[in-house]
Amino acid sequence: MVPTRERQLRTDAVRNASRIIASAQRVFASVGPQAAMEDVAADAGVGVATVYRRFPTKEALLRVVLDRRFDEVVGAALECAQHEVDARDAMRAALRGAVSFIAGDPNTMAAAMSSGLMTMDLAYRFFEPVAAIVRRGQDDGVFRDDLVAEDVPRIVLMLVGTLPSFEAGSDGWYRYLDLITDMLTADRSRLSPVSPVRDHRPPPVLNLPRQPSGK
Repeated sequence: MVPTRERQLRTDAVRNASRIIASAQRVFASVGPQAAMEDVAADAGVGVATVYRRFPTKEALLRVVLDRRFDEVVGAALECAQHEVDARDAMRAALRGAVSFIAGDPNTMAAAMSSGLMTMDLAYRFFEPVAAIVRRGQDDGVFRDDLVAEDVPRIVLMLVGTLPSFEAGSDGWYRYLDLITDMLTADRSRLSPVSPVRDHRPPPVLNLPRQPSGK
């Protein structure tokens, strides 16, 4: 049997960890790559040593924040997709979750990219379930038969590429989600409304290739 004092210490440790993670979510969303562990400690109302005891580096804490956000946004979208009867609706739900993950918290995404945490393991957690949606849609005859799972990462990149042309927080990219979903199928759906185009630069996640010099 665990002594009462030890049980209380464990309860306090769990409570502190939850408070630190919630504070980190707020701090990274507000400050981005410049967020410091001291900022997180101040927001959580604990000493910075308490933060470091639980999370030895900023990257370790950021990874927990990133995983939690992935579960809340992408994981929830994939769960919703599993319950959609029509594979087209399932694909739309999954893609919306993936783009919302990036679009909904740009500062945390910037921090994750600068820390090298946007790794393929996150991508696989999304693309493997979506590959199953592709197969289901083809079995049901609603997706074109030449669609392959390898198309999905590029489809996500195409959607992400529209984000800089919208004002922050805009859902104008839903229109292009509708368009791309229609490209995968024989039927057509009603498009979301169009949004004005503004000046923008290509997002860094695209890693566009250099043009030949002509020499």
